[in-house]
Amino acid sequence: MSLIRRDLLRTCTVAALASLLVTSCSGKLHDYAIPHSICETPISRQLTEPLLQPIGTVSEWTSVGFRTAGESSWCVVFVNGNDAVHVNFASHSGTMDPMSAASPDDPVTGLQNPRPIRLSDSAVVGDDGAIATTHCKDKAGADHFTLALKVTRGEVSARRTVAIERFMRAYMPATVRTLGCLKEKE
Repeated sequence: MSLIRRDLLRTCTVAALASLLVTSCSGKLHDYAIPHSICETPISRQLTEPLLQPIGTVSEWTSVGFRTAGESSWCVVFVNGNDAVHVNFASHSGTMDPMSAASPDDPVTGLQNPRPIRLSDSAVVGDDGAIATTHCKDKAGADHFTLALKVTRGEVSARRTVAIERFMRAYMPATVRTLGCLKEKE
């Protein structure tokens, strides 16, 4: 076999193996799209991604009457078919205390290690979620809106708690903007 032919064969073999390696290794590891919105609220993918780790195929389920004025509703975000984030949207009359709702004894909205944060009218963040409430008059007559976020995926860590707070600081006001709160008559 000539030297040129052997080099050509070696080059083609290396190229074919490299192509096969790139194709098989790059496959689905980083092909998953982080959604541009969570539960119909536009939000930065950089803020969403830490809550969905490890990432996979993302889908959502919403309860009947989702985002209907005067109603409470749920949205669950799934990663690879497993729940990752629960979001409760509640329109109601009168104020509520997020710290009371964050009690670890509450099986629905209870949070691990809740602490108050400055957000909206009142808010708390914990190691596994956050709750915020604000004044928002809707068409059905409710005058407050409360959003409860519960992260069920990933390890509890200081990094995740910071990610939850960063997400909530952007997500709560973005959600309120989508609600169409009515202006108070002066």
